[in-house]
Amino acid sequence: MRFPERINKILPRVVESMHLDSRLEELQFMKSWRLIVGEKIAQHAQPININNGALFVAVDNPVWKAQLSLLKSKIIQKYNKIGANIKEIKFLIKKGGTPKE
Repeated sequence: MRFPERINKILPRVVESMHLDSRLEELQFMKSWRLIVGEKIAQHAQPININNGALFVAVDNPVWKAQLSLLKSKIIQKYNKIGANIKEIKFLIKKGGTPKE
């Protein structure tokens, strides 16, 4: 009789076979947003996705979009310092709860 395998042995193989490891890593980088940009900015801008090296960030209004555009290179630099591979940031203005460009 064969005993069942422990979940901590199975889960890493499942994650790897489904290529979820890179997506989990991206989610961890998105969780770092508040530490990267600080509390004040995080109140007005939140990351919503990372796709092909682009970080998509929803902002409250055009003023925040303009302000953060000036800080874009510093934010990219800080992210890449912690191991992310961010090449660009796209800021989207939240309108009616849905971010738009």
